[in-house]
Amino acid sequence: MRPGGEAGFSLLEALAAVAITAALMSGLATVAGQWTLNWRHGFIALQNADLIGLAVDRIVEDVAAAEYARLDGGQGAPLFRGGPTAVTFVRQAIGPGAGPQLEIVRIAEAETGAGVEVERAHASFAPGAIGAFRDATPLLRPPFQLVFAYAGADGQWRSQWGGEAKLPRVVRLTVRSESGVVFTTAFPLKVTAAPEIAAQPQLQAPPPRANEASQ
Repeated sequence: MRPGGEAGFSLLEALAAVAITAALMSGLATVAGQWTLNWRHGFIALQNADLIGLAVDRIVEDVAAAEYARLDGGQGAPLFRGGPTAVTFVRQAIGPGAGPQLEIVRIAEAETGAGVEVERAHASFAPGAIGAFRDATPLLRPPFQLVFAYAGADGQWRSQWGGEAKLPRVVRLTVRSESGVVFTTAFPLKVTAAPEIAAQPQLQAPPPRANEASQ
């Protein structure tokens, strides 16, 4: 209390109050900074989990729908070429404007400006060599990598599948990062041997007969 009975704070008391307030604010800022950093890491982890889940769901749906199909009119092995980081197969065409036809799908790694990412592309299903793939769509971005494995009737996992009389029974997907395995799942293919489909050239309608043309 000031001399003369007037209430108030002295300069020393005011300075002490400011110092205490500054210490409290500094402590709150430190706690808030740590909480914000942890929240950001948690949000990024949750976002990555959602993106990985969407990518895996799309890939599982694609590969599980693989058809037992041949490019050479019924000779040789069905078109299913599987490797550790890429798989090529035939399935019913999907997407806007897709009719009742088949397409060749490739899910593989591709070099981009952001690094190596997993992309999906498709090509026409027609006799002969596989045509150019188009409409590449990114599915999985760095730092994540997709690894495939394949198993047949013997139940043994392989890193390669091709030239076989049948399609693999089960395909395994593993998502990895620099820290190790992030996610893994295995699923069966809906078709492994039949019905058989062979790529055929587009057939043109026969010309009209003479009596039909005159009508």
